[in-house]
Amino acid sequence: MSEFTRGLNQSQKKAVCHNEGPLLVLAGAGSGKTRVLTMRIARLVKERHCKPEEILAVTFTNKAAREMKERVAAATSPAIAEKMTLSTFHSLGVKILREYGDAIGLGKSFSIIDEHEKISTLKGIMRATGVRGFKNEDPLDFATRISLAKNGSLDAKSFKNEEPEERKVGRVYTAYSSMMFKRHCVDFDDLLLLPLQLFTKFPDILAGYQKNYKFISIDEFQDTNSVQMKLATMLAHPRNNLMVVGDDDQGIYSWRGADVQNIISFSSSFKKCVTVILDKNYRSSRQILEGAHAVVAHNRVRKIKHITAVAGDGDPIMHYKGDDEEDEAVWIADCIAGHHKGNQFSYGDHAILLRTNAMMRRYEEELRLKRIPYKVTGATSFFERKEIKDIIAYLRFFANPHDELSLMRVLKVPHKGVTPSSLERLDDLAALRKISLWDAFEKHADIDKITPDQHAKIGVFLDFFNEFSARFATGKLSATTRELLDATGYMSHLARASKDDENPERRRENIDEFIHGIETYEHKYKRKKPSLSGYLHEIALVTSEDEDDDQKKKISRTVLMTLHKSKGLEFPVVFLAGLDRDYIPSPRAIEEGGIDEERRLFYVGMTRAKKRLYLTYPGTKVSYGKVKPVIPCPFLYEIPEEFLDGKIGEKQDEEKQQFMDDFFAQMKLKLSNNDGVPVVE
Repeated sequence: MSEFTRGLNQSQKKAVCHNEGPLLVLAGAGSGKTRVLTMRIARLVKERHCKPEEILAVTFTNKAAREMKERVAAATSPAIAEKMTLSTFHSLGVKILREYGDAIGLGKSFSIIDEHEKISTLKGIMRATGVRGFKNEDPLDFATRISLAKNGSLDAKSFKNEEPEERKVGRVYTAYSSMMFKRHCVDFDDLLLLPLQLFTKFPDILAGYQKNYKFISIDEFQDTNSVQMKLATMLAHPRNNLMVVGDDDQGIYSWRGADVQNIISFSSSFKKCVTVILDKNYRSSRQILEGAHAVVAHNRVRKIKHITAVAGDGDPIMHYKGDDEEDEAVWIADCIAGHHKGNQFSYGDHAILLRTNAMMRRYEEELRLKRIPYKVTGATSFFERKEIKDIIAYLRFFANPHDELSLMRVLKVPHKGVTPSSLERLDDLAALRKISLWDAFEKHADIDKITPDQHAKIGVFLDFFNEFSARFATGKLSATTRELLDATGYMSHLARASKDDENPERRRENIDEFIHGIETYEHKYKRKKPSLSGYLHEIALVTSEDEDDDQKKKISRTVLMTLHKSKGLEFPVVFLAGLDRDYIPSPRAIEEGGIDEERRLFYVGMTRAKKRLYLTYPGTKVSYGKVKPVIPCPFLYEIPEEFLDGKIGEKQDEEKQQFMDDFFAQMKLKLSNNDGVPVVE
């Protein structure tokens, strides 16, 4: 036992030593939750409570899943960790659908489309059905509504169609679902919703997974949505050996379907649930932590807990009111430069956290002027670059020719000579016979209205597919991809298309790096015979959190990011900047009664700081050509003065009261009878 609990505090030990039954671990910021989760998994296996393959542990990002796997491997062995299912929710969904998706009519070689392809599909459906969007005919509105419906476990048939706008969404949702199945494609939301439908429709398949997974652990449980909660409940039944770890005070993703009530109500949903509060913070100084908790304590719907700081008192929370937006940015840049020059902190020890990406310009300008190296998170992903998306479309096409979006891209880049009129005839045949567009290609000889020349070009394209399908099935993926680019003349096409680029060579370097990634995949899975579909599923699940961390931090850079992006990270010095009431709390959040989540977001930002926390805002700003005073973020006034380096402005009481009057006039928050009940261990 000691090898798994050595160095842990009493609360951590209690969680690690828990055996059977539901377990809720409320883990405040910086409380060592990942260590607790991984040590419990290691102990259960090493003490023979279960076999490694009977462990399922799920988190939200590939980066977190890798870290979990590495820690479990260190506590047991790489061979033991390899036998466990340690993954993201979406990776688990892929695994389930790969094994049993055919039971609901989904081919095993299904493609996973990205958001861009999803929007393109919805655009086509809107044109075909004559449906117009809510705002400027924007298909993104439909994409958001459909995504929220899926995260709420509603398929197209279950979607409510009571209001005119809902009926529009319902029509598009139904057509979208039908088209996706015809193409054997899924989007990311389907990777959760379809397994839920599969388990509901086929209890025997669910029973197999319930038997396989004896112990289930879920990290960041406050970020789960309705589908994930139902999947967890289904998989854990009837043993209910379900450990969930999270912090309701850090639930900041309701806009993408997360429901913080999942963690708040967990102990009442599972009988005989044991609740453990990890009440020691190993990250922030006491004044930072106490100040942050004083803010989030104003939320009416939360689990009550008190977290103490192990690191000592530290410096008070500092604040600065700039003369204007430029002065605020100059002051922050000067602070960072001064810390670096005085050897107090390196450039990379600093983070500037903002409510929105659009606010970053002025801070970037000042950092450039001061020659402070920095990086902005959330930039275009490597996999979103045009040349990379072109190659991925080719690979997806050869893995699944029914993927119509990839097929159309392959036909156009570079152009294969099939004319729009021929494509229209092929599409008509597909609609008439209720088959996929690719099936129509294979039956092109049945169409009289296509010219002999076009029949010949379609035949060449079919031969091209057959040849490279065989090569991908039998040869090396990386070598075949290079041969594919040569055979299609893609590199020549790229040279022509890139002639106006400032640096066209960079596109070719990106392609070389992409193929190098395939080579890395081949090496990683050389014992399991690398497959094209396996590689595509792996890269489809890559998220922005998984990008290389500034080339392994060869250069120490100040980080600029949004508050949402900062979750899970920590920095010695944090600037919460631009604390303007027009930005935080978000006006839309107040309208929708979401003030609690905005306060949690502010709390997340504060608790990213380890040693120093700066809260800054401008005194004035220019709006529509006029200078206007800035009202500071009201959350600043919820920090007790004992934790600050001074009072927040001379009009503190007046401004705070004005905000509270405005807020309660608009608030639509609905509270259930059980919300906000203190947790008693």
